[in-house]
Amino acid sequence: MDSSFGKEGILSRLRLLDEDLDFRFGGARRFELVISGGSALSIRGLIPSRVTTDIDVLSVPDEVVDLMSAYDMNSHVDTFRYMYPTHWHDRIRPVEFDGSVLDVYTLGNEDLAITKLLSWRGDKDRRDLENMWSNGSINRSTLNSILLDITEVRINITEAQPTNSSFGWSRPLFFRYEYDFRISLLLIR
Repeated sequence: MDSSFGKEGILSRLRLLDEDLDFRFGGARRFELVISGGSALSIRGLIPSRVTTDIDVLSVPDEVVDLMSAYDMNSHVDTFRYMYPTHWHDRIRPVEFDGSVLDVYTLGNEDLAITKLLSWRGDKDRRDLENMWSNGSINRSTLNSILLDITEVRINITEAQPTNSSFGWSRPLFFRYEYDFRISLLLIR
């Protein structure tokens, strides 16, 4: 398959996976995938020109894991799930995809923005956020309510509790300042 692809390439891979699953399981059950990252931005049309080299799958049934690499899919982002808002699954959005046995979703817009804020791999994530911000894909009020809700951003309470002794800041306060700084970078441009 091509080394980089956009929306049509993503849909093509999803169709092939759907056919493979239908053949293997004889239509006996349905499967759900939740896509994150650049492929989610592309497939939902949030950044129509966005291309990617893989499809990041956040939620994948065990039966699908062995098939993923054949379709340029991976679940590496699952490693960072502890950083995602607690109720991300309540905000997933369906993808227009008429699969025989496969239902495809993406993270909600604000959750996608949060993954970009948390990842922050330089220009790539900054450009994605700028595009989402400028085309109105991010609702700042919703984004703020997710980030400020202590039950949502559980990383602030559980996985990242230790403080940095030189600053005396816990991760919650630092994360909030880091988020504000990154958003201000977008607004300044």
